[in-house]
Amino acid sequence: MKLITTALAALIVALAPLSAAHASPVQDGLGKETKAKAPAKPVERLTAWPKVADTEQMKTDIDRVVAAKVPEMATGGHDGLVAAGAGVVPYVLERYGRERDEDAKKRLFAVLVATTGAEHTRLLAKEFGSKHLPVRTFTLWRAAQFPDPEIKKDADAAWARVAKQGDKADPEERYAVALCAASTGSIAGLEALWDATRTPKEWDVKKGELRAALEGARGKEATAFVMKKLDDKADRKVKVAVLRMLAGCGDKDAASFVRPYLDDEDNQVRVAAINALRGIVDGDPPIENLSAFEAIEQAKKWKGR
Repeated sequence: MKLITTALAALIVALAPLSAAHASPVQDGLGKETKAKAPAKPVERLTAWPKVADTEQMKTDIDRVVAAKVPEMATGGHDGLVAAGAGVVPYVLERYGRERDEDAKKRLFAVLVATTGAEHTRLLAKEFGSKHLPVRTFTLWRAAQFPDPEIKKDADAAWARVAKQGDKADPEERYAVALCAASTGSIAGLEALWDATRTPKEWDVKKGELRAALEGARGKEATAFVMKKLDDKADRKVKVAVLRMLAGCGDKDAASFVRPYLDDEDNQVRVAAINALRGIVDGDPPIENLSAFEAIEQAKKWKGR
C-alpha cells in the first residue's frame, strides 16, 4: 500500500490525540456507543502561517528528522518541530515534496499531521496546485479532515485537473482530491469515494475519513448519485457500500429508501441499514460489531420510529 495509507495506519495509534477529527467512528466496546461530543467551537481559519522564532533551529530539526541516524535523532527533530508550531509547515512541506527516501517521508508526514489542523485549511488549499505530487496529495487529504466550504472552488479546480488526466492520474491524489471536494460540499469526485467505499480493504482503513468527508456532501445530489448504484442485481457488497455512503451523504428522503433493508436476512446489510439511518436521521456515528440479535433489536426500534 502506498505511503499515505501505510503511514496513516501507524499514525492512528501514535497520534490519535492529535487527530480526533480523523478517528474511526466513536465506540466503547462491542456494540456500545459513547455519547456524542459537544459541538466544536467556530474555527478561526488563518490566512498566513505563523512566524518561526528560530529558523536555523527549525532547519536543523528538519535535517534531523530526515537523516535519523539514530532513533533519538528523529524523535528530537520531530519534537522540536512540533514545539515550534505551525510556522514550520511550509518548510517541512517543501522538504517533503522533494524527499525520495520513503522512511524519511513517513517521518516528515508525521510532523505535518502533528502541526496542521482545522485553522490551516485555507493555507493548505494554496498548495493544491503544487508542482510536487506528495505535497498536493498531503494537503488535499489533510484539508479534508476539517471540512471547510470556503475552499470548495480550490478543491473543484484540483478535481478538474486530476479528472482530465483520466487513467494516468495518480490513484492516491485522485482519492485525496475526491475526499477534499466532498468535504467542501462538492459531489464532483464521488465516484472515487464510491470506489473506496465498496472495496473492503480500503473501507476498513479509510472509513473514518470517508464518513467525515461525505458529511460535507450530504444532500439531494449526493443521495441521487449513490442510489443509482443499487439495482435488483446488487449483491451484498454493493448493498452495504450504498448504505455506508448514504450514512454520510444521504438526505432525509433517503430514510424511506433505507428502511426496507432493516428486514434483510443478511446481518451485514441490516447493520449497514441501521447505521445509515443513524447518520441520515440523527447525524450519529455508526455502531460497529453488532451481533445478529442486537441488530434485530435495533432494527425493531427504527421501524417503530
